[in-house]
Amino acid sequence: MATFSETAVVIAAPPGGEFQSWGWWVLGATGLMLVLSLFFSFLDGWKLRKHSYEEQVEVFLKDLRSGAVTRRGHIDLDPLKYTKLTDKDADRIGEEAGYYRQTFGTKGRWLFLRSADSEDENS
Repeated sequence: MATFSETAVVIAAPPGGEFQSWGWWVLGATGLMLVLSLFFSFLDGWKLRKHSYEEQVEVFLKDLRSGAVTRRGHIDLDPLKYTKLTDKDADRIGEEAGYYRQTFGTKGRWLFLRSADSEDENS
């Protein structure tokens, strides 16, 4: 009769069920894409940190007005990109531009929603 350790090995990896070489390539490519995405998001914030507060406000407004809308209708902005803006600054600037910020359940992101009043004015 086989011991417990021999049985566990057979159950964990049956013959022919080993992790093939293509699996390591897929795992490596996925890891590389993750590292590159983190690097490029860091690079955006690093470039913008040299700008003054007023220049960051201009970039913030441009991104807010031209940002892609999510499926729930929000404009999703990364607060790490705007190093000199605080949450209160983003709220104030967004309200002046006609946007309201969702503050609950955002996982650290800035989610803005266009107000109904400002849509009526533009129509």
